[in-house]
Amino acid sequence: MLWSSIFLSTPTPLQAVHDGLQGCHSAAPGELDNSKARLAEVTNAVTITTNPVAATASGIDVLRQSMNELLQVGGRFVCTHPYLHPLGDRRGDYSYLTPQQAVEGMAAKLADPMDLPADGDLQGLFLLLRGVDHRGFADALGAFNTIFPVTELQLAERRAGWLATLEKDKLIQATGPIHPAWHEQDPRRHGGGTEMETTLGPLVAMAEGYDQENVRPEAELAALIEKKRAHLQAIDAAWTALADNLQNGTGLALVLEGNSGSIHRQLVENTPPAEGYKLAAVCGWIGEAHQMTFFRELLGI
Repeated sequence: MLWSSIFLSTPTPLQAVHDGLQGCHSAAPGELDNSKARLAEVTNAVTITTNPVAATASGIDVLRQSMNELLQVGGRFVCTHPYLHPLGDRRGDYSYLTPQQAVEGMAAKLADPMDLPADGDLQGLFLLLRGVDHRGFADALGAFNTIFPVTELQLAERRAGWLATLEKDKLIQATGPIHPAWHEQDPRRHGGGTEMETTLGPLVAMAEGYDQENVRPEAELAALIEKKRAHLQAIDAAWTALADNLQNGTGLALVLEGNSGSIHRQLVENTPPAEGYKLAAVCGWIGEAHQMTFFRELLGI
């Protein structure tokens, strides 16, 4: 068979789908107008009985505001860990930072004349995570990130995990493919296929919407009840899982109060105990007392 020119066109099955939906598409606007008119005739004609559960949710605005006040305020944040230059000791690809050095780096940051915290009465909350080796350090960081992911700690966790297996991994010699391989191919991987789906999809969705009118109201309500039941169960399961995770303690924490200079001096004086750890990270949140409420509640201090 010789090479020949190609002529692109809409796939016949897709064109058939489009043509088959035209009757539904053309009749829909007029029927929507009729439905709107019928709805106007019965508006407020029937007395609605409020769901008894709605009465128990009458104070939701206050609860929502309380949650927002806790979660939408926060002070400034900084993190020290072994993989930040010029902290710690470097030996080739490896980096080490003891808890004492990590706290010293945090104290130096608090005294940085180019980036001082705000003035006034402040509260500082400091979290210390440490490990004896890179594997233990990665596990300690992972335990905290599972509960409360912090971008800086996630990057440090990834680096520590890589260093934990470096001596073994660097001996692996990867081999590339020596021949083209067969792969499953989805037409939507290509822009043309995706555009056809997104163009034709709304027409199909419109017809599916009208097809729902063929379902009896009792069946719809029963399905909605079961959907709400499953949603409530999912909410309970998610909260239980979160509460269980929060019970897992990890690391050490310290709360200091005063102005920026006072917090710096107190941090220098509160040197962590020497426990043989050679890898550590310190997270520091600083701001007004109310801005630290969420972090104190999270860490249980």
